[in-house]
Amino acid sequence: MRVAICDGHRVFADALASLLRSAGHDVTGCAVDLDEAIRMLAGPDRARADACVIDLRAPRSGKRPEIGRAVAAVPGAAFVGLSGSDDPSSLRHAMAAGVRGVALKADDFGEFLRVLTEAAARAESDAARGSSAQAGPAVLSSSVRTALRRGDGVAAGPSQFLTEREREALGRLVRGESTAGMARGMGVRISTARTHIDAVLCKLGAHTRMEAVAYAVREGLVDMSGWHLEQAAGA
Repeated sequence: MRVAICDGHRVFADALASLLRSAGHDVTGCAVDLDEAIRMLAGPDRARADACVIDLRAPRSGKRPEIGRAVAAVPGAAFVGLSGSDDPSSLRHAMAAGVRGVALKADDFGEFLRVLTEAAARAESDAARGSSAQAGPAVLSSSVRTALRRGDGVAAGPSQFLTEREREALGRLVRGESTAGMARGMGVRISTARTHIDAVLCKLGAHTRMEAVAYAVREGLVDMSGWHLEQAAGA
């Protein structure tokens, strides 16, 4: 597997690279922040990678919009967040931004490698299906799962991982908009609207749009106040 590393701590990055190489993987390059990682992976002289490990505490790397920008810029790579903190909020932000796996720097190398390889395998499977949407929730290390449960007493529900645009798409589905109407309302291409819908279905575990709508209404994900019964029935 070809792996890129994005970590502001050079000593840690070098140590991780050595461990990955000893496990038989190819480290294609190291970056200190996401801007450099994007240039390295998506530029004209890009270093192709199956996965990119990003330090969630590195400059700019822990911000949800920045992670989302990197994921969108390099769609073929499985981004895996690696955090020195078990703060549930930052872990959920990374998951909502589209990382395919999350582990802690305190995890042993075997557990980290499991998260990395499973995340890369899922990304490869999605690509083989011709889908840019992530099928299912992110791969988590056992310590990350513990941190998330400790954060609110229960495991985070799937709706926690929807991006802002995916939430907008879900709301438009509830309102009964067609794919074309959604694309017009969101100011995107129809293919992009379909991608948002596919991501919503995958993250909610829904097989159809109707299942996603039912889940959204049942869980109160969409503000239904002020709706008339005729509007709801029409949707």
